[in-house]
Amino acid sequence: MKLFLEIIGGPMDGQVYSFKKSVTIGRDPNCEIPLQLDNYLSRRHAQILVIPPECFLEDLGSTNGTFIEDERLTQRVLLKNGQHFRVGKTLMQIYWK
Repeated sequence: MKLFLEIIGGPMDGQVYSFKKSVTIGRDPNCEIPLQLDNYLSRRHAQILVIPPECFLEDLGSTNGTFIEDERLTQRVLLKNGQHFRVGKTLMQIYWK
């Protein structure tokens, strides 16, 4: 399963990442998805867990939260193909083939 994470709003609008395994999202340059231009992100903000055939989104205790449809995540959430979510001021869409 190949996943794609597209930034559809925020400082890095238009950037697309592809991956096949779990990734972390944050300002830390060591994250697999480094978003250093978004000052509202924690260093290690959230993670996408890939457990084939499913993938999940989980907040890593960030200050400003991780949101799906304006609902702040309080636990791991199953993602749907084409799902939008927000970390900091960055809006993203995840999809897979």
